[in-house]
Amino acid sequence: MPKTLPKTICLVTSGMGIVLHSPWATASIAQGEDFLTSRFSNPTDVAELVNSSRIAAFCTGSPGAWRLHLRTDPPDETALVQADYKVRLGIEVRDGILQIRDLFELMSWDAACDDEQVIQLTDGFYRITAYTSPPESGILGDDQDIHLHLEAVSEPAQLVHRGVPQLCD
Repeated sequence: MPKTLPKTICLVTSGMGIVLHSPWATASIAQGEDFLTSRFSNPTDVAELVNSSRIAAFCTGSPGAWRLHLRTDPPDETALVQADYKVRLGIEVRDGILQIRDLFELMSWDAACDDEQVIQLTDGFYRITAYTSPPESGILGDDQDIHLHLEAVSEPAQLVHRGVPQLCD
């Protein structure tokens, strides 16, 4: 059963990035396909998908264990200013579902997604503000908090990423 927001998801990644999408945006990917190599490894291709709001993705700089704090309200401006890393993205949600995945899941595609990584949202466009700072250990991905604010907007976000969006150095 999909979760509603606010929600915290603990996501362990093998890849150096996190991907958010609604199933409609990945419906053309064949079961078992290596989408990462074929269509999501060239920075220009990633930027095109991200700028279209079909798929939201960002580089974390490291594999690791992440606590994703998802909310539908605007970010706290003080927390946003104090964060070491931040990025703006957009996403179009259809059929009320948003999936959150490890980048490496794109290497052997499976449309099924762990229930803990599925969020229920109203259909429409969302502006995503993601921000984080290194954990106390100083090691990226060491039980690190990432805040993701998904604000409903009336049209797709106007994004101009020229490569893979970075939520790291």
